[in-house]
Amino acid sequence: MFCFGFYSFSQEKITLDTINNTVYMGEFNLKSPSNIILKYKYDPDLNLYIYQSKIGDIDVGLPLKLTPDEYRNFFKKDIIKKYFNEQTQLMESDDEASKRNLLPNLYINSNFFESIFGGNEIELVPQGSIAIDLGARYNKRDNPTIPVRNRSNLSLDFNQLISLSLAGKIGEKLSINSNYDSQSTFDFQNLLKLDYTPNEDDIIQKIELGNVSMPISGSLINGAQSLFGFKTQLKFGNTTIDAVLSEQRSQSKTVSTSSDGSMNEFSFTALDYESNRHFYLAHFFRKNFDKSLESYPYINSSVRITRVEVWVTNKSNDTKNIRNIIALHDLAESDPDFTIADDKTSNFFIQNNSSLSPDNSVNNFDPSKIGQNLLNENIRDITNVNLGFEAASNLFTEGSDYSILENARKLDESEY
Repeated sequence: MFCFGFYSFSQEKITLDTINNTVYMGEFNLKSPSNIILKYKYDPDLNLYIYQSKIGDIDVGLPLKLTPDEYRNFFKKDIIKKYFNEQTQLMESDDEASKRNLLPNLYINSNFFESIFGGNEIELVPQGSIAIDLGARYNKRDNPTIPVRNRSNLSLDFNQLISLSLAGKIGEKLSINSNYDSQSTFDFQNLLKLDYTPNEDDIIQKIELGNVSMPISGSLINGAQSLFGFKTQLKFGNTTIDAVLSEQRSQSKTVSTSSDGSMNEFSFTALDYESNRHFYLAHFFRKNFDKSLESYPYINSSVRITRVEVWVTNKSNDTKNIRNIIALHDLAESDPDFTIADDKTSNFFIQNNSSLSPDNSVNNFDPSKIGQNLLNENIRDITNVNLGFEAASNLFTEGSDYSILENARKLDESEY
């Protein structure tokens, strides 16, 4: 009996040594010849995928067997690897056109989705830029005349610049167009529109959402522009219907011109003319306003105001005429129809005459008699205002019965 032994030697892998002068013999990865056919074949009996290499009808090498899960995972990893290699090559290329859209298209594997949108592909192409500036400013003043809590303040400085546009397509029937610019002068320059266009044989010919328009060719009824809402076009045989349900964001005006000039009619209320600029100092003036102005320009009033102080929130970090303010709702009021405190405590009014002019002495909120009426010294402490009412202090609430304004500033006469 003879025994033969065969030994095969492969090329030894040598680790690269960067210190000594070692010659490194690396591996060679050669492509398969074109006459070798590589393919997968599914065996239903074994429920396996068989990877085979053939030259013509002759098998080359051992086949590779994969289960269905191994087969799907292998192809998933291979597709992901190819995708990232393609994106990396696009980023490194000098072709600017190929870099414009690096977002992948999405595919929805649904027959219902495809029947509605006419395809299963979602394509989105965003363009634009976003710039954000964020900062903080801290100020501190060592001024002994300023309260300690007002000597330092911290303010944030935030600014953003956004200019974005989005063009998208879902299937073959729905298109999306959007444009937003934070520096735009008018709101109608920021657009958002969804356009759905079914087949030409459908009853619904078009559906639009977002910024739409209603042009009309006739002169009897004028069309409208700059609309935001819903628009649809329907077709029943030879009859077409256009319907719009939207909000109009534009206005149309007619100007008549002549040799003397142009005429433009308009109307608005006094409240729209100067809002938040005129106030009643008390309910007494509100009740007698119309009566006092019946003979305008002569003002028929028995009251003449000679001095007024106006205090506002100190937004300018001014250090002059700064203090904390407590405003009482029923101060100097004499009419029980416009007061709240008389419902919460008895003996609120000192003089039972609702037609009296506003005065601190008409009720028990007189600041000059603190400690002798319904108020005590806590009313002057901004941290204990709720304890500043002698009777039923738990019934007086901030916001309805009184208001607190910290760090208020007194306005000069030229500011109001």
